Formats: sequence, C-alpha cells, structure tokens
Amino acid sequence: LHLCTFLLATMADVKATAAAEAVRTTQKFEEFEIKGEPKLPPKSYLPQAFGNVSFEEIGKALDPASPLRKQAVHQLLQKLRRPTDTIKAVQYGLMVKLSDNFDHPDAFRCMLQFVRLRSSRHQLLNKTKIVDKLMDVAKNGELPCRLGAFACLEELGGHPGMSKEYKSSVTSFCIKQSGADKEAKAKRGALEVLRTMIQKQDVGSLGDSCIPTVTSLLDFKDAEVRMSACKTLQYVTVTPIGKELCIKSGSVPKLTSNLEHTNKKVRLSAVATLMQIALLIAGKQAIIDAGGLTILIKKLDDEDAIKNYTLQCLTNLFSNPHARMTVRGGAGNVQKIEQLTKNKDPIVAGSAKSCLEKLLWDP
Repeated sequence: LHLCTFLLATMADVKATAAAEAVRTTQKFEEFEIKGEPKLPPKSYLPQAFGNVSFEEIGKALDPASPLRKQAVHQLLQKLRRPTDTIKAVQYGLMVKLSDNFDHPDAFRCMLQFVRLRSSRHQLLNKTKIVDKLMDVAKNGELPCRLGAFACLEELGGHPGMSKEYKSSVTSFCIKQSGADKEAKAKRGALEVLRTMIQKQDVGSLGDSCIPTVTSLLDFKDAEVRMSACKTLQYVTVTPIGKELCIKSGSVPKLTSNLEHTNKKVRLSAVATLMQIALLIAGKQAIIDAGGLTILIKKLDDEDAIKNYTLQCLTNLFSNPHARMTVRGGAGNVQKIEQLTKNKDPIVAGSAKSCLEKLLWDP
C-alpha cells in the first residue's frame, strides 16, 4: 500500500512538472510569437526565444516590414545544417526572401548554403538578381557584410550557369574594388573573387587594368593582400599571354622582392608565379635582370614547399646560358643543389635532380 501511494505521488509530481514546463514554454513562445506585435527584450535572439520555428514562420519574419528580420536570419542559419534542409527552405521561398535581407552578416552565411546547392544556383542567378545585389553590398555595405558578399560572389563565380555579361561585370567590379577599397580584408575578398573569375575566362579578355592593378598590390603593406595578389598572378601566368602581360606590367621585380618577405605564404606564392614566368625567354631575362638568381639560391635553405618551387624555377631559368654560368660560378651553389637530391622529401629530391641535370647541361 505504501509503495502504491509513493508511485502515485511520484507520477502526480512528474505530470505537474511537465504541465508547468509546458505552460512556461507556451508563455515564452507566445511572448515572442512572430504574428502580431512582438515584444522583444534587449539582446534576444530567435534560437533562444522560439525554439524549433518552422520555415513558414521564418518566411513571415523575413518580410521587409517585420521587426524580427535579423532574428529570423539567425534562426534560418541554425536550421540550414543539411542539404535536405536547404532544399526545403528553397521550396518555402526563403532563398528569394533572403536576397532582400542583406543588411546582416548571417544572411550571407545562409546564402552560401543556397549557392552551394547546385539545384538552386540557376534560380538565384535568374530570378533574384543576386549578382547585382551582392556587388552593391560588397561596395557599400558594412565590412562584415561586404566580406560575406565577396564570399558569395566567389562561390557563384565558379558556376557554369553564370552568363558572360555577369562574368564580365563581376570581373570589372573586383578589379576596381581590389585597387580602390581602403580595407585590406575587402581587397583580399575582391582578389579571391577575381582569381575565381580568371579561371573561367580568357586572360586576354580581362581588360587593360587587371594585371597592373594586381601588380600594384604586390607591395601592399598587408601580407594577406600580397599573398592574394601573388596567387592571382599565379593563375594569370598559366597562359603565355598572361606571362607576357605580367612581364610588361612590371610584376617580375616585385615578385622577386617578395621572395624575401617574412610571411612564408607570400614567398611560396611569389616563387610559384615566377616559376611559370620563367618558362618564357623574356621571363627568364626579366628574372635575371631583377637579381632573381641570387635570391633564388638563398631560397634553397627555405621550407620544403618553397625549396621545391625554387628548384623548378631555377630549372626553367637554366635554359638561359648566362643563368647556368652565373650559378655554376657561385661558391657552393652546385654542392647545395647536390645535397638537396638526398632530401627526405621525395618531391624536393626529384626536383633537385632535374635542376642539377639542367645546371650541368652543356648543349
């Protein structure tokens, strides 16, 4: 009897607790309900206030007149965890509504989820004028929003469905912003988009200002901007015309000076670009004239990744008789390259063997 009484009392307590919790939850939800005139306390966000809100309710909160737009964007971000969630959000029209809410950084994190969804890119490009909106924010928005806009443009830039007109427009915009923007992070964002666009277009169609603008950033004070500029030229120099344009724009002396930069990412990107430029006869001469041989020999003591590109760059340069004779005549140069043929890294060792053969080659 005592046991039955105890169990009944316990069950009553559990029911009472559950009922009380349900009341509290209902009251909390009603206080922040999207419908009607919500009363939001300061520093409140939808994830804490709403719990599991439906896509339909989020869509209502994304309306221009809603005071809960920022909170709704944050809640949407929490819900877009899987591709199936993103597809469902598209079906509820949230992707289109989100494109009208680009005044909050989280909106771009959400938009990236839509952009990465292959099935939604075509709709984005053709129904929302997303490219025009992103370029406007990238130019005029607050810095966090500008960076988000550049990230979305970079992702869209790799989409084959982007029209030639949009590609040309985005490329011109990023060339201008990379040179004119005062914020280093925004310059880097523009360069990253530009690098994506370069891969999808003929280098000759980039315009007269592209390579000179990027070249001007090779001596920018911010190391990340320098690195992005070097990497952008690395993509440009894949083609012969790109190499020629870099030589004419004066990129080689600046790339050569960046071999001695304190940031290893800058050094790596610079030597990788010079390696490609050294394939041209004019490129070899430009590197030699910039004092590149002496600096490249010094870089053989750098980290393995930089050693590898340096060895490949020297291999390309050694087609020039003057380059071979100069390096051979330097004290310890041949021995240094010979030593690298025994490097623990097989890639570096292989590059060193090729470099040594070319150095000792007598046609």
